[in-house]
Amino acid sequence: MLRKLIMFSSISILLVGCSKVTLENYDRVEMGMVKSDVEMILGKADNCEEVIGTYSCIWGNEEEKYIKVSFIMDRAAIITKKGLD
Repeated sequence: MLRKLIMFSSISILLVGCSKVTLENYDRVEMGMVKSDVEMILGKADNCEEVIGTYSCIWGNEEEKYIKVSFIMDRAAIITKKGLD
């Protein structure tokens, strides 16, 4: 049982360390990119919301650190970040 707990903890730590929500990846996202290009850099979004033909996707956690991209006409128009400094 202890062995399984140690292995699970190790895997969890590795996954947290592999987050693509980094300042380096934020700098790679450019205005005008389509969502699939952004996903090649950041992976699948944690949450997306659509409002009147536009949508915003967030990678990470709005409480701590995130990258948020708002798409207009399927192109990245607004790119913001929090907690990546």
